Amino acid sequence: MKYGIKIFNLLHNGTRKTARLIRDRFDLVEVKILVIGLALSLLAGAYLLYLLFVDRKMYGILSSTVAINIMGGRGAGVVTCLSGGISILKTIVFNFYIELASVLITYAVTVLVLRNFIQHRFINDTVRQAEQAAQGHKTRIKKYGGIGLWLFVIFPFFMTGPVIGSIIGYLLNYKPINNFLIVFSATLTSIIIYTLAGNQIIVAIEQYVNLDAVKAWGGIIVAILIVCFLIYHMKTIKAFLDSDDPA
Repeated sequence: MKYGIKIFNLLHNGTRKTARLIRDRFDLVEVKILVIGLALSLLAGAYLLYLLFVDRKMYGILSSTVAINIMGGRGAGVVTCLSGGISILKTIVFNFYIELASVLITYAVTVLVLRNFIQHRFINDTVRQAEQAAQGHKTRIKKYGGIGLWLFVIFPFFMTGPVIGSIIGYLLNYKPINNFLIVFSATLTSIIIYTLAGNQIIVAIEQYVNLDAVKAWGGIIVAILIVCFLIYHMKTIKAFLDSDDPA
């Protein structure tokens, strides 16, 4: 109950501060980007809420896909959609949509924190960690320019991907439009590759094993991954909520 109240207060204060930032500094490009990202997220949330009442199976597939994508599992998110019977085109569109919203929000918040327009201890610490990860790749990527950033986003190595890639683009002083063209074109290419490859794998599996059993085990594995992710971050979140001033 205590943590529930604290989380509610954090969400309430965060919403109020975000609304004030949008109202007072809408002249900033990053604030406009944040608004677009939040709008896309709200639309996705509304769609999932609709599915919760009209199509529980589809809700389970897509909500799991969202959770896995947030955890950084682009390939697993694609396979979750395909194994749930979602078409190739819809799989590509939905996964790209989630990545698009995530990158826009993360990029905007990161830049606003680095420019001191957002000041929040927990968010600042998270952004600084992401900045350090980006700084570690910045010099190597700078050597190859936009091609280097494109390849960085498309290949699934540890601490790579569109979120960190967009931050690296900012640190390299790319204009937002150029940064996003590189990051999102690489992201879409990667999702298409994952989807086509994943579809071929599923077709091949169907020939030798019971696909329903594979789907059942896949659902269990996805649930375990989500729980492990939450447990891994629970200590950090609990310490933050227990602090004297979590606001």
